[in-house]
Amino acid sequence: MKKIIFNQIMVFLGFLVFSASLVYAGPVLQVKPESVDFGEVEPYSTTESDKQITISNCGDDVLCWGLTSNDSWLTVVDGFGMIDLTLGDRYFEAKVSACGLCVGEIGIYEGSFTAFQYNYNGIECTTAKIEGSEIDITATMTISEFNTMDVDPDILNFGAVSDELTFDVKNTGAGDMEWEVQVSEGIDWLTIEGGTSTSGTVTTGGSDTVTLEVDRSKVSGCVDVHSTTVKVTSANATPNEAIVSVNMQKVIEPPFPSSPTPTNSSTDQSLYTTLKWQEGASQEDVGGIVYFDVYFSTNQDLVESDSPSVLLCSDLEITYCDPSNGGGQLEPDTTYYWKVKAVDECESNTVDGGIWSLTTGLAGNTCLVSTVLQLDDGEVDILRGFRDRVLTNNLKGERYVNLYYSPQAIEALLILLFNPELRICMNGMVKEFVPAIQSLLKGETALIDSVAVEDMVLLLEEFEKEASPVLKKTINTIKNNIATGDLCQSLGFSVIE
Repeated sequence: MKKIIFNQIMVFLGFLVFSASLVYAGPVLQVKPESVDFGEVEPYSTTESDKQITISNCGDDVLCWGLTSNDSWLTVVDGFGMIDLTLGDRYFEAKVSACGLCVGEIGIYEGSFTAFQYNYNGIECTTAKIEGSEIDITATMTISEFNTMDVDPDILNFGAVSDELTFDVKNTGAGDMEWEVQVSEGIDWLTIEGGTSTSGTVTTGGSDTVTLEVDRSKVSGCVDVHSTTVKVTSANATPNEAIVSVNMQKVIEPPFPSSPTPTNSSTDQSLYTTLKWQEGASQEDVGGIVYFDVYFSTNQDLVESDSPSVLLCSDLEITYCDPSNGGGQLEPDTTYYWKVKAVDECESNTVDGGIWSLTTGLAGNTCLVSTVLQLDDGEVDILRGFRDRVLTNNLKGERYVNLYYSPQAIEALLILLFNPELRICMNGMVKEFVPAIQSLLKGETALIDSVAVEDMVLLLEEFEKEASPVLKKTINTIKNNIATGDLCQSLGFSVIE
């Protein structure tokens, strides 16, 4: 009987133990979510993208848990903890992060975290992991295009000599960075790759070189340093705009007067000689001149010292000066010294071409044109006045003055010299025009008969028959200007029928 009762007690205790084991299951680790997407992350940046992972105790008693990252671009802020159900705790929000600090390639990155359980010794969590408790959490992040624009250098100084400089447009980020460079509006002395703008695309970590050129002939005035900026823009980069400062210097100095006519130290010159020169080293070297002063005398010392007593022509805007100043011929067999001073537009620089000289011929050696055409002194003075007061103050007229001092004029005079009939016709034509020229100089109406105009065209055609190809081309241009009436009108003459 006692044996039966003992067996029943043991069965009952076994049942209680079994029942208790069904009720008490121990701590159970649960992780939600089991995958996280950090979205787009900036490459090379320390900026972190954060997410939360919920660590839960879905069993009993105390859960000791740990959470670690398995990739360099992933971090765990709170990686260890305890969830004690007896204290009312059931879960913990663990913070995890991703950053692109060490990642530069564009694309989708896959990594993971691992959650696991530690042993609990009844007092505290130990460092021993429970085998088989690991739970993996997958993680993804996306490195998208992230262009960073930079320009180097951002200041270009051309100084007074350099004509071409470059700078680089760089992409220090990731992706294909589109860019465009433009010159500031209204600036014509600076070009980019030969134009006003240029553009391109720079890949990750690359750079493009942009060439800037300056043209100092495009600037004028009294400013010697010119500054502007060029703007570099990008539609898909940060920053989306950069500025490059550009400085250029132009030395303000008038061209030295040169190439005197008559040539320096020339002899046997006409008593009606006209002084002529070029503004610079060549006829095209023009710019920056406001006026010329001409000093002329038989006393070289007075010319060298810029004596006001020998200032022959002042404030000239043309490159001609009449030595007689309307007073007739020069002294025969006499040496004259002369100098041309140029003053620039800022009146800060004054230069001269040095001392030149000429020696006149004997008294009977008069102006070649007047000799060939048999003009008297009065007629010569009228023609000289027409040249100095009308032609040199008119763009078309100034071209004819230049023509008079060119080799083509010598050829024309030789044609007249060896063609008596043509010389007689030309002499009569000039004398016929003298009264109209005289009226023009007096400020009166200058009338020219249309028949005389037609005769002038016919006379030029006779010249063409004996002229060289170069002179023929010039004569043809003059004929067209006369026939259209453009020349007469521009010089102030009125043609009557």
